[in-house]
Amino acid sequence: MSEQPARIEGIQPGLQARGFNSGRPVVDWLCHCGVHERAEGSKAYGLLVRVRVGVCPHRPAEGRATA
Repeated sequence: MSEQPARIEGIQPGLQARGFNSGRPVVDWLCHCGVHERAEGSKAYGLLVRVRVGVCPHRPAEGRATA
């Protein structure tokens, strides 16, 4: 049997925030390229401000030179 890459279905890229009204805030961000970030507590606000849903900061934009 050959190994197959994992295929995950049902998880959509985007931003999910919870716990801001009660308890400890938690923000999860799944980028379109597959990178996941989680921030809790006071750092959750920073992730909310930094993330632009639909814009991937992990790959260079087309036409831009890489360093």
